[in-house]
Amino acid sequence: MKKNILIGLIILLTGCNSSNYSLKEVWRSSNKKLLIPESVTYDKSKDIIYASNVNSIKSSNPWVNNGGFISKLDKNGTILVLKWATGLQAPKGIDLLKNSLFVADLNQVVEIDTTSGKILHKFKAPKGINKLNDIACDDKNNRCFVSDSGTKKIFEVSKDGKFRLIYRRENSKKAEQNGLLVDGDNLIMQGRVGELKALDLKEKKIKIITKDLDIPIDGLTKYGDNYIVSTWSGGIYLINKNGEVEKIFGDKFNTADIFYSKDLNLLLVPDFAHNIVAFRVNRLKK
Repeated sequence: MKKNILIGLIILLTGCNSSNYSLKEVWRSSNKKLLIPESVTYDKSKDIIYASNVNSIKSSNPWVNNGGFISKLDKNGTILVLKWATGLQAPKGIDLLKNSLFVADLNQVVEIDTTSGKILHKFKAPKGINKLNDIACDDKNNRCFVSDSGTKKIFEVSKDGKFRLIYRRENSKKAEQNGLLVDGDNLIMQGRVGELKALDLKEKKIKIITKDLDIPIDGLTKYGDNYIVSTWSGGIYLINKNGEVEKIFGDKFNTADIFYSKDLNLLLVPDFAHNIVAFRVNRLKK
C-alpha cells in the first residue's frame, strides 16, 4: 500500500511543470462602475486606457443590442469618463489605428475619434455576419482584421470600411475564431481549439505556433518574444517562442480580451463583470 502511494506521488510530481512566470495584481479599476467590460487597450499618445462595455446586465445576452459603450480610464485604473463613447450595441474587441479607435460591434465595425469620442463611421459587415468579436489593426498597411465567432471567419476591413474575407472556417468540429493579433507581417489567431497559428499576410501561408493550447482563446497579446492568451471561463496562458505552453493564472474570474502594454509594463485584464485588473508579469528565478 505504501509502495503504491509512493509511486503515485512520484508520478504526480514528475508530471507537474514548474512555472517560469507569475502574475502580481497591481490595481483594479475604481468603484466597480464598468458594466461587463470585454476588451481593453492603452493609448500611449494620450496616456489613456479604453475599455469596451457590453452592458448586458439587464438582457444577460452579450450578442444583442444592449446600448453598450466605451469607457476612458487613466493608467492607474481610475475611471475618467464611464460613457465616453456611446451609440454602440454590444462592443467587444477594440484596437487603435492612428487617431481612431476601432470597435467590433456585433454586425459592424465602428470607428471612433480618440480626441472627441465621437463616432466617425459605422461599417456594416456582410449579410449573416453578426457576432464580430475581436479586432486587430495594422498601422503599417492602414487596415484592421476582425473575427466573427458565429461563422468562425476572419475579415480584413479597409480604412474605407470594405470587408474582405481572408480566412474561412476551418473544416473541423473544433473550429474557433476570436482573439486576433497583428505581429509584424503575421496575423496571430486560433483557427481551431488546440492550436495557435500565424497567417503570413504577404505569402498567405499558415504556420502552427503550438498544438498544445487546448482552450478556446478569447484575448491574445504579445509579451516580449512570447504570446499571452486568455480563455473566457478563466485562465491566462503564456506561449514561448518554442511553442511551449504554461498556465500563469487560474480561473479566479472570467478573463476576457487582454492587452499587454510595454509602456506601462502591465497586463490589463477585463473581468467581464465590473473591473479592469492590472497585473505585473514576473519572470521567476530558476
